[in-house]
Order: sequence, then structure tokens, then C-alpha cells
Amino acid sequence: MMYDVQSLKDNHVSNYRKALVETINNNTNALFDEDISSLIKKPPLDSMDLIKSKFLDLAKKNKIVLNADVLTGMVDRYRDKCLDAFDKLKDIRIAELSKIVNNYSLEKDTDVIKINKKDFNLVNKKIKSEMKEIIKLNLSQEIITKIDGLFSENIDPSIVKKITGDVSKYINGNYQRQLLENIDFKILVKDTILINSFKEQSERYLFTLENSRIFDIE
Repeated sequence: MMYDVQSLKDNHVSNYRKALVETINNNTNALFDEDISSLIKKPPLDSMDLIKSKFLDLAKKNKIVLNADVLTGMVDRYRDKCLDAFDKLKDIRIAELSKIVNNYSLEKDTDVIKINKKDFNLVNKKIKSEMKEIIKLNLSQEIITKIDGLFSENIDPSIVKKITGDVSKYINGNYQRQLLENIDFKILVKDTILINSFKEQSERYLFTLENSRIFDIE
């Protein structure tokens, strides 16, 4: 049986690229479905829910009772809408990083596909900007504009106004800032993991190329 060594090498390169794209997919899915999702989705305890805790602390301070069911519904809708919108951003990261793999030129047999920190700059800027707007929009639509629904009609309007102002200040300030910082950190960690995963895949690619006898057939 005759073997075309170049065809075998081309197939090896193709499988190498496919493995890297699969690594990008797995890394991105883990970033969104596990890391970022954990920052948005409902925590196991209400005491760990920053938005709910803020509302309840203010209610206690002002000696009023909030409608807990309405509050839960507001916060849950905010979470669900953010997570649904975030899910669509996965395709952006996968597509942009996969372009690097598929367009990377390998001139020599010993060349490997590399990904560096700077390669994440544009896609991360886009994703972070989109996330910031998604969070801001849904906090406004699902929570801030619906605060009045938490109070009974006999509550002093001045108290409602004060609580609304305090919550808005917190949500638009510390809450969003801390959340976005945590998202930045999650992205940075996954970027670093992906860089290292590329190196590992490249080492396996070169090892097979250098040690498999099939590529020595003439």
C-alpha cells in the first residue's frame, strides 16, 4: 500500500486545528455556563443574594414590610434575562478565537498555532461591553422601574422614594461595579487556561509528528 506522506501530514494538521477549535468551544462553554453563570444565578441562600439583602436591610431600617414574592419575581426575571442574553455571546467568543486557529499559517512542520493575551483584546472588549449593557438594562427594566410594586398602598410615599433612591444608587454603583470586576476576573482566568491548553495541544501535535513512524514513510 502506498502512502502519501504529505496527505498524512495535512490530515494531522487538520485534526490539530479541529482539536484547538474544540478546546475553544469547551473553554467558552465553561466560562459562560459555569463561571459567569455562577455570578448571576440564584444563590443557595437568600442571605447570599446581594440585591434581596439590600432591599430587606432598607425595609428593616425603615420599619416596613416588603412583598417577598414580588421581590423574588423581580430578581429572578433579572437573572433569567441576563443569562439568556449572555448565552448568545458565547458564539462571538468561539467564532473570533476560532478564526485565529483556522487562519494561522503553518510554514514548517515544526510550526505550531499560538494564542497570546493580545489575541483576546478585541473579543473581550466586545463581550464585556455587551454584558455591561445587558446588566444595566435588565436591572433597570426588571428591578428599578418596578420597585413601587413591593409596597402596600398605605406606605408613606417619602419612604418609597427614599428606598428607591438608595437601591438605585447601590445597584448602579457598587453592585454593578463588583459584578463586572468579578466577570473580568473569570474571563481572565479562562483566557489563561486556554493559552495553556493551546500549548498542551501543540506539544501533543509535535510529539506525534516527530515520533510517529508513519510520517517517515517515503
